[in-house]
Amino acid sequence: MKRKKFLALALAGVMTAVTLTACAPLDALYDWFFGGGGSASRGNEKSLVTESEELEKQLEKYFGLSETTASARAKETLEEVAKGFDAGWLDNNNMLNETSITALDSITKAKLQAKQALWVDVMELTSPGGTADITLDNRPIYSDRYIDPGPGSGDPYHWVYLVDPSSLRNELSSYKKNDAELYAGTFQKNGKTYAAMVTIMNGWW
Repeated sequence: MKRKKFLALALAGVMTAVTLTACAPLDALYDWFFGGGGSASRGNEKSLVTESEELEKQLEKYFGLSETTASARAKETLEEVAKGFDAGWLDNNNMLNETSITALDSITKAKLQAKQALWVDVMELTSPGGTADITLDNRPIYSDRYIDPGPGSGDPYHWVYLVDPSSLRNELSSYKKNDAELYAGTFQKNGKTYAAMVTIMNGWW
C-alpha cells in the first residue's frame, strides 16, 4: 500500500509539473523528477560536452580521414578537458597558449600508452554560426606524444608541446590515419560556449 501511495503521489507531482510548465521538454521533466543526469547520461553525472557531428565531419575532412574509431577514451579525455578548462588557457587570438600545456599535461598523460600520440584543441565560439565558422589553419594545438626509445635507449617519456594542425594532418596522412580516434563537441563555461576536439593516433612510427 505504501508503494502504491508513493507512486500515486509521484504521478500527481509529474502531472502538476506538466500543467505548470505547459510545453516543457520531456527531458527537463525527467530531470526535475529524478534529479540531475540529463538525457545524455540518465545518471548522476551530467555530460559536460555535447558531441558535434558537424565538427567531427569538418575535422575528418581537414585531416583527410576516411574513417575514425568510435572512442570512449577520446570522449572521456574531452570531458576532463571541459571540466578543467580555464579561460586563461587561451590567448587574445583565441588560441591555446603556454599556460594550457601544464594543465592539459595532467589530463592526457594517463590516456596514452607508449608510441601513441594525442592532440587537443579548444576555442571560444564567438559567433552565432557556431562550429561552421571554425578555422583550423594557423592555430597551435596541444600535442602529447608518449615516446618509447626502445631497449637500452632510455625510459619511455611524454613529449608535450604546441604544434600547428598542419603537422598533425601530415602525420595522419602518413601513419595509420584510419586507426585514429576522434571526438569533438561543445561545452559551456562561465556563460561562454567553447568548441573542443581530441584526436588520438595509435602508433606514430
